Amino acid sequence: MSLHPAATVRPLTVAPWTLTDSHYQPQHLLLQETLLSLANGYIGSRGTLEEGAPEGVASCEGTYLNGVFSSEPIHYGESAYGFARNNHKMLQVANAKVLKLQLDGETVSITAASSQQRTLDMQQGVLQRDMHWSGKSGKQLRITSRRFVSQANTHLMAIELTITALNFSGDITLTSQLDAAYPGFYKKDDPRVGEMSIADSLTLLSQQFQQQHGLMLHRAKGADFLVAAATTHLLPAGVTLIGQDQQQANTLTQQFSLSLEQNVAQSVHKLVIYCHSADTDENTLSQQALTLLDAAKQQGFAALLTAHQNWWQQFWQQADVQISGDIALQQAIRFNLFSLAQSAGRNGSSNIGAKGLTGPGYDGHYFWDTEIYVVPVMSLTRPDIARQLLTQRYSQLDAARERAKQMSHSKGALYPWRTIGGEECSAYFPAGTAQYHINAAIAYAIRSYYLATDDWAFMQQMGAEMLIETARLWLQLGFFSASSGKFEIHMVTGPDAYSALVNNNFYTNAMVQLQLRFTLQILQQLQQENSPLLAQLGVTTSELQQWQQAADNMHLPFDDKLQVHPQDDSFLQRKPWDFANTPADKYPLLLHYHPLVIYRHQVLKQADVVLALLLLDDAIPTAQKQRDLAYYEPLTTHDSSLSSCIHSIMFAETGDTGRAHEFFGDSARMDLDNHHANTEFGVHIACMAGSWMSLVMGFAGVRSRPSGLYFKPQLPPQLPGLSFRLCYRGRVLQFSADSSQASYQLLSGEPLTLHHGAEAITLNSGDSISRKTGAST
Repeated sequence: MSLHPAATVRPLTVAPWTLTDSHYQPQHLLLQETLLSLANGYIGSRGTLEEGAPEGVASCEGTYLNGVFSSEPIHYGESAYGFARNNHKMLQVANAKVLKLQLDGETVSITAASSQQRTLDMQQGVLQRDMHWSGKSGKQLRITSRRFVSQANTHLMAIELTITALNFSGDITLTSQLDAAYPGFYKKDDPRVGEMSIADSLTLLSQQFQQQHGLMLHRAKGADFLVAAATTHLLPAGVTLIGQDQQQANTLTQQFSLSLEQNVAQSVHKLVIYCHSADTDENTLSQQALTLLDAAKQQGFAALLTAHQNWWQQFWQQADVQISGDIALQQAIRFNLFSLAQSAGRNGSSNIGAKGLTGPGYDGHYFWDTEIYVVPVMSLTRPDIARQLLTQRYSQLDAARERAKQMSHSKGALYPWRTIGGEECSAYFPAGTAQYHINAAIAYAIRSYYLATDDWAFMQQMGAEMLIETARLWLQLGFFSASSGKFEIHMVTGPDAYSALVNNNFYTNAMVQLQLRFTLQILQQLQQENSPLLAQLGVTTSELQQWQQAADNMHLPFDDKLQVHPQDDSFLQRKPWDFANTPADKYPLLLHYHPLVIYRHQVLKQADVVLALLLLDDAIPTAQKQRDLAYYEPLTTHDSSLSSCIHSIMFAETGDTGRAHEFFGDSARMDLDNHHANTEFGVHIACMAGSWMSLVMGFAGVRSRPSGLYFKPQLPPQLPGLSFRLCYRGRVLQFSADSSQASYQLLSGEPLTLHHGAEAITLNSGDSISRKTGAST
């Protein structure tokens, strides 16, 4: 299938380290709000204007807390046993960005600006703004701002607003608000867009001004969470409070008068604290917020900003990817890494949603995206974050055990397809609960993390238990066929959401086989060290034998005539989709055709068998991968943002670096160019991680295997240079390549033996060595 055409108009300027809106573009404001979002893994706040959007211009305000959610019943016209009962929604909290200016009674607005520029500096994690404004009286202002969500202080957001009178001296009025009454934004004709508003999320418990601090306390609807939001200001000399602090339901307002001298800048700093709890009382949480706010105020804006900038400096030192030949793609890969770092939970109780912390899409739910796309990236760049993401899944293991029982499985754990708090939230079971492969995805992520880190303590404390309980489910779900003796798994849905409720989905069966074999290897190591875990979990010799038998006899569909792996038992019997007569405006198919129409055809939303080819690595010969790729790619719409990156890697692995580069470009700029026309409601986190995978696993050919770290670099002509660092089992390795050679330098850690193609190379710390790269096509 053809991919998205290259963008002819880009709403943000192309540059290596920045995203810049160089002038006011109301038609792009909603998209820019997503792209200019700031977050720190806990707080996420969209890149909305401090004064709010002009009247009549589409805008989606949003500030979110990761891992904190409201809950509401799912209403079905017809329900049935085992259906998901409640939907979780990522908590949308009070907007503290509100800063409005009035001069001589006239509101300062972007619509009257003579120039306007907003820039997201990804090196520093700061959103900057510079606006020149002329009033009806002829008075002119320059207004600049700097905003950041602190990476060094989990609970903090800070804003600096600087005002300069350019051709007059006089007073100006500043209005600052903490607003928990802002409207939501809906798009009911698209199931990918969540229906989220702050009114759906919060019930106001109290609000007050206390020693010039504004404080709001809310309870999440349908959940046990209390949420506090607190603000204060650092004001220059001579600023006076106008009247009394004002309170309306869910809104706290303060107005200040600033005396401006011509060409003398005046800066106001607004500090904001967000925190939550499910197990403390209202007074305790309120005091916690105020204590954190006082501590931040004592440090001051400059010190807070420096600590934040230092975090980003350290991140980029390790995680930056440098490519040559295309500034737009360089910008894109950095933006994608920036977004991953901003959105990933780091506290062991939060994860990373499909839209990160940038918008209401999918209600903020966690999917398999984390395990198949994000954890493999973090395992080789920020293994500490990868560990925390897996820790969050472990924290919900008991809920997964309970879900397995609800689904009539007497043993094991079944993780939810989409969730925040651990409860299944997918209302459409054919494309939700039926995607049992979520269990195999979590096992794959554990394996990826362990291969990259050799973190045996994690396996002992959490990983092995998750492997055991998710493995147990497969023997409950699958069965040994009486006719063939093969282990089969029926009535499941694989990664491709354009097929549902099938028997023997190749991807699912193959990933279960991989999981069972890896689990048995880990349990063998535990047995050798006499770990009590197996006895504690009641693992028996008979159970281990069943797992081995299921793995050895797994049914992996294969068609002898076509010499390809069928996606499932019935896929090849279906009628191929009529792509030639499907208008371009009928994509994505899910918005224009009933699911049953789609399910009857050979058509894919995303990589399915092709994804298995990647994850199974060297278990499938290259020639077979080429045949499967050649069969399935023409049938794939790539309606899912998860698809292009996987095809990029597989084209690179099978020698077609030209197609690989085409698919890489599509995935890398998926959000910056809004390829799927829905980035307005949040970025595509899995696709962002996938763009890193395309470069590292595709063009550099990196594979982390039990036997070590492997490289097979071959760059396309459009990508003359590539450089990045990897964290691998306590070491830091620098990789660089061009069209003719690849260089490896061990920057720190114990000696490392890596593989360049078939050659084993041993490096000591500080050593550097170069080898020829493969030919490009």
